Amino acid sequence: MLCLSLQQPYASLVLWRAYEDDPKKPLKPIENRDWPLPKSFKVPQRVLIQASLTWYPGARLEDLQLLMMPSQWARVQEELCVMFGVWQRDKSRPADIKQSKYFGHILGSVVITGQVTESDDPWFFGPFGFTCEYPELLPKPIPYKGYFKFFEVALPA
Repeated sequence: MLCLSLQQPYASLVLWRAYEDDPKKPLKPIENRDWPLPKSFKVPQRVLIQASLTWYPGARLEDLQLLMMPSQWARVQEELCVMFGVWQRDKSRPADIKQSKYFGHILGSVVITGQVTESDDPWFFGPFGFTCEYPELLPKPIPYKGYFKFFEVALPA
């Protein structure tokens, strides 16, 4: 199965549902890249999401204000604070940060339904955006090394 590495907090945000009763829409429905989907990529296609060992440098907690308003996202606020705390504490020790479920693990999967180069969605900043739907978290994250672009993963049965 194909897998894509994302930096935190975006790996988690693309896997968390915007609303618990809506299995289709993730909190972050667009994954931005500076490269397009490969010509061989078939859409729609479910891909695994791996959280890299890094935190996206522009993603400070205060930059995520669009998540902080609705009360139904209190769980997200708490999880982001814990995740950011782990990153701040362990970022200089990759071996320690890998012990966390937030970094260096395959966390779940999404269906990539297409690609946009323009969008009114506040999560889009391009130049390419992969549109994501139907996020699914794994019951238990799987430690796995990430790679640039898409890569193939053989998960145990």
